[in-house]
Parts: sequence; C-alpha cells; structure tokens
Amino acid sequence: MIGALLLAYTLQQTPRAFVENPAPAEEGIRFHASLEAGALALPSGLGANGMDGFVAVFPRLGVKGGEEFEFEMGAPLRFRLIDTEPSQVEADHAARLRRQDWDELSDFGQLVRELRIGRDDGMLQLRAGSFSTWTLGAGWLVNRYNNNLSQDYHPAGANFVAYLGPTRVEVFASDVLAARLFAGEFRLDLGRVLSDQDTAFDRFLLSVDVAHDFGLAGGTTPSLSAASLGLQAGVVRSDTFQLWLQAAAGARADTLIESVPDYGATVGLVVRGKPDPSLDITGRLEGRRQGGRFRFGFFGAGYELARFSGVGLSATPLAEEVLPGTFSGYGEVAAAVIPLNPEDLALSVSASGEYFVTTGRVDADAALQLHLPGDKTVGELRVILTDLTGRPRYSVAAELRHRFLPALYGVLMGGTVHFPQAEGHLLQGYSAGLGVGVDFQR
Repeated sequence: MIGALLLAYTLQQTPRAFVENPAPAEEGIRFHASLEAGALALPSGLGANGMDGFVAVFPRLGVKGGEEFEFEMGAPLRFRLIDTEPSQVEADHAARLRRQDWDELSDFGQLVRELRIGRDDGMLQLRAGSFSTWTLGAGWLVNRYNNNLSQDYHPAGANFVAYLGPTRVEVFASDVLAARLFAGEFRLDLGRVLSDQDTAFDRFLLSVDVAHDFGLAGGTTPSLSAASLGLQAGVVRSDTFQLWLQAAAGARADTLIESVPDYGATVGLVVRGKPDPSLDITGRLEGRRQGGRFRFGFFGAGYELARFSGVGLSATPLAEEVLPGTFSGYGEVAAAVIPLNPEDLALSVSASGEYFVTTGRVDADAALQLHLPGDKTVGELRVILTDLTGRPRYSVAAELRHRFLPALYGVLMGGTVHFPQAEGHLLQGYSAGLGVGVDFQR
C-alpha cells in the first residue's frame, strides 16, 4: 500500500501523459479489519499546556473490490485517564472521551479513513479521506497540502477528477462537511484541439486554477481566494525520460489594494526519469516573481497552521500577510522505489524548498514512506519547516509499525502538535504514543 500511495503522489505531480499503461485489474472482493490500542501522551492544548495521558483505541473495517473500489471506516477514540492542569476531563464526553476530537461537525469526517472509486488511469476518479501531500495540477496554488495538521480538527477531504475529450476537470474540498478550502482546475489539451496527430496529444496543456478558503471550520480564520493561469509544454517524451517546460501567472482574487501587488509570475521545468520499472524520479525547478498578499503554492504543506499564523506561532494570518516584492527559487524532487513483488522494498521520498531572495526566508518540507523488505516493517515521516531564517515554525510527525506475528503488530509514533487558541495564535507541544494492533484479511 505504501508503494502505491507514493507512486500516486509522483504521478499527481505530472500531466496525464506520464501515466504508464494500465496494470491488470485485481479480481474479487476482499475484507479487512483491525483493532489498535495503546497509550498516548498529548498536551492539554490550553493555557499551561500540561501533558495529559490517554488510552487510544482505533477500530477499522474496510472492503476492496479490485482496482476500482476501496472503502475503509474507523473511529479513532482517545480516552483521557491522566488530566493535568488546566483540567478538562469534566468537559469530555462521558467524562473521558476527548471532547476536542468530536466537538464540531467536521470531526465526524474522520470516520471515513479512505474512499476510492475509479482507477488512477481511468476517465473518472473519486478519492475521500485524509490528504497529506496533495497537489492540484502543477501545484501553483495547492501544493503538498496536508489537511490534518491540527490536533483538534479532523476533516475528511475529497477530490474528483474527470476526463472528457481534450479537457480535464478536477475539484477538491479539504472538508466535505464544512465551508473550508475548495479548489478546482480546468485543463485543456491544446494538442488535441489543434491537431489530429497522436504526437501532439497530451503535450501542450493550458490550465486555469482557482481556490477559496471560507475559513469557517477548525477555527475561524480570514477567508482567502486565489487564481492562476498556466501553460505546460512537453519538450521531450520517451519511455524513460520526459522534460516539460511550464509558466504561470497568479493573483489574489479577493483583494483590490492598489498599493500592494497581489500577483506573481513563474517559469520553470519538470523532468521525470524512469530508468527501470522499479524506479521513478521526478524533479521540478521554478523561478518566481511574487509579493504582496499572493505567493505561489499558497495552500501548501503547512497551510493549516499558516492560516492562523503565517510564520511562527503568533504572527499575522497568511491571508493578511504582506510579502515584500521579491524573486524566489523553488525546487522539488520525488523518488519512488516500486516493489515488483510483496517482498521487495517500497520507498517514496519527496522534498521541496523555496528561498526568497529579498528577505532570505527559507521554507521547506519533506515526506518519507518506507516499507522494508520482508513485508514486516513500515515507517512514515513528515517534516514541515516554515521561515527557518526568521520566525521559524516546524511540524514533525513520525510513525513506525512492525509485524511480530501474522495478525499482530506494534505501533510507535511521535512528533509535534499544534493547537489553535481563541486569541488566534498557536500553541505548540509534543506527543508520543505506543500500542499494539491485531488485524485480519479475507
């Protein structure tokens, strides 16, 4: 599963022409279930931010039908056993179930762990659940977005993709139960419109992206709208190597301030190499001119924290942050080792970084997913770094799973956690957990 998720991420960064020939569909219907239980140390998230102790229970049940359907639901439950100041146990559900996990409609979205309808190479695809490195199109507005950074906000997002003739339409909602981030892209294959030659198909792509955050769930924050217009051209395309040139212009769609240039432009390239069936490498490099209240990749990896504080823990929200007019350089790389059989290594690693010339600001993030040979050990790591040279903020999440017996495995996790406060700033803490799980599949 790890390898499949990583490959999906790599393909998502590049046009449809990069997708390989469809793999044979899996047959039959399979069911799986699991139950995890363990101990969790989590800050209170209020005032003195004392460390509380929880018993965490996580039952899950899922079904998979070939390559075109998968559904999993579950209820992550955290019961407070140790309550340090400030005291919260009396406000919890049944005086034990952590209230912040189930105190708004969006929190019930976490019951949907995964929903998938359609193949990645099909004409229609629907995905729902959590999103950790999701990118819309070329990533000029929504890039490597994570919708589950807040410990008190647990939405289920969804995205839908449809191909019709020379057009591709994609829509995304970060929270299907509330008015939060909505984004969409309309992409036109100019080669299919202007030529009937196969060599021109999927080679010249014009796209319009729009995104709007209502800011009305998971804490109220300023609304934000942005739009971009982009063009991608496939210069070199072969079975093992692809080179694309791309350019875009973008602007804030909700501000009309004459003294602040709320727009930007970018040019760059994307390369992809696939020297053998088990290795896939993609790289992206861009030069950007941006400033004011607009920047490319607005809805990025750390956006769910930046919407409260653009940098640090108590600064201006990103929607109101004014960036001096500047040039910046952006780079991104993603590599996947794709297992050819269940006993092989599955690895996906991706990283991005941006340097702003005028201010010297540096943003970066990285994601790692690893499935070791032997099919027993799985690990994940996500690191998000914001404004490293000014008012830094970092977010780290790590998880390790090891199977001891065919139906028994252990879980170890830890990292930073952030809690939005009523005053609008963020409170940072650390969390750690240890548990065991049992599962079966038939």
